[in-house]
Amino acid sequence: MRTALLAALAVLLIAPASAIAFVTVRHERAAIMAGQGLAGAAGHDAAGRPNARNGGVQSGPPDATPGARPASLDGLVRQALQDQAAALLAGDRDGFLRQVDPGAGGLRDDLARRFGSLQQLHVKVWQPTVEGKTKADAGGTASATVMIKYCFVVPSCDPMSLEAPTRWKVAGAAVTLLEFGTSKDLGPRPWEVSDLRTAVGDRVVMSTTAKYASRLPSMLAAAEKAAALTDTFARWGAPPARYVVYLAGPDEWSSWYGIRQEAWVAGFALPLTASATEIVLNAARVDTRQTLDVLRHEFTHVVTLAGVEKAYDHTWWLVEGIAEYVRVKGGGKPFDGLGDVRTYVRSGHWKGEVALDDPDAGATTADVSGRYGVAYLSLQHLADRFGEDRLLDFFDYAARQGLPLDAAAQKAFSMGWTDVESDCARYVRGRI
Repeated sequence: MRTALLAALAVLLIAPASAIAFVTVRHERAAIMAGQGLAGAAGHDAAGRPNARNGGVQSGPPDATPGARPASLDGLVRQALQDQAAALLAGDRDGFLRQVDPGAGGLRDDLARRFGSLQQLHVKVWQPTVEGKTKADAGGTASATVMIKYCFVVPSCDPMSLEAPTRWKVAGAAVTLLEFGTSKDLGPRPWEVSDLRTAVGDRVVMSTTAKYASRLPSMLAAAEKAAALTDTFARWGAPPARYVVYLAGPDEWSSWYGIRQEAWVAGFALPLTASATEIVLNAARVDTRQTLDVLRHEFTHVVTLAGVEKAYDHTWWLVEGIAEYVRVKGGGKPFDGLGDVRTYVRSGHWKGEVALDDPDAGATTADVSGRYGVAYLSLQHLADRFGEDRLLDFFDYAARQGLPLDAAAQKAFSMGWTDVESDCARYVRGRI
């Protein structure tokens, strides 16, 4: 169901603290979205924001059918989920937990923690629906897969979504929760398993565990500055209502989203749908001073890849190169990775190609850093030679639309890819 495509920037662990590792993760979303009923772009209003009348979501749970209490098992489960959603959005903890069976062991504590974390994240949309039909099981129990669409901070959004298994006790005309699992895909989500603390800004919502909560004010201030820059590169649609960022400690880093990362990774951008991407930072690799630099890179992935449902394994260099281009541009200082590029080129591992694929799983950190540098220098050269607008056109044609590089180069630069690549390779060698 999920195939992760990793594209990473790495540095040697003995490098200076200012040297950061980046990673983006994209999975094959088309099949997942179709299975969740999310295929196709969400509707938007004239300002580019989601519109519930043509595909977006509205605040609150789906409207319940008015009238008597449902008589069918499926109807009882759906009603219980709607009641729970209404309580969550109203901030009613007791109401949210009312659906839990008294004999459900630790489920009440589990859901109480989820409730607290979702309140911290300012949940504004929570729409649970049963996928298919509720299944009656032996021993007076039932099971159902629940799909939840949700948004934080704003009541109108491109929703994030997940599917989770549930199990219910059935007693006459009543159902109560015995189990409420975590997300089947890209789970567990941070708020499903961790007690979170959150800071909310004008453009960013940032969350972490209690241990790292003291970092939130300064890191949020840096994140807001990063967002102000990357918003200007959202030329293919409106930027997100809020960028969502999680700061993970060592335990969370190895568990959140079910994604295993290399030891050198400092952060990753994780697309949950075609339009909703969340960022995870590694607290062991990113401190307050580095947040601005890291998030310029990661937020660029959010805005430049929004709406793209295809994998980009053959345009890795473009995806990471454009993020580095924006990062360096926002920093206002010369590129800080020339040493890594020099080492990579002189190692003999680089054969002069610019269109690099994502590094192999066993690649050294030196090689990965060098590959990122080649990608950045190539895109910087294209911007210097042809202008930023034509660079972004090329990115659109090749990375977003999936055109062959030669066709994309002809459309953007009026010259073939072979000539473009040779020119970029000469530039890279000339800089080192």
